[in-house]
Amino acid sequence: MENLWQRLKPAVKKQILAEKDLYPNLVNEVKVRLENNNFWNDLPITTARQVINFTHDSVYDISMNDFMWGDKFIKKA
Repeated sequence: MENLWQRLKPAVKKQILAEKDLYPNLVNEVKVRLENNNFWNDLPITTARQVINFTHDSVYDISMNDFMWGDKFIKKA
């Protein structure tokens, strides 16, 4: 089974990596957490929020399903 980093949509992964020069430690931390988890709902809430922030979406503007299950960020199987 692929981990969450592998299953991220290419556009989301690109947005996260685009911030690496400004926030190298944060990007690395998020990447490691995504690589160490297979399911969105296993992520700490802070990591899910960080992924959302990297996409420049507001936590208040996305649907509850996207926040809870990562539908907007993860490729469909």
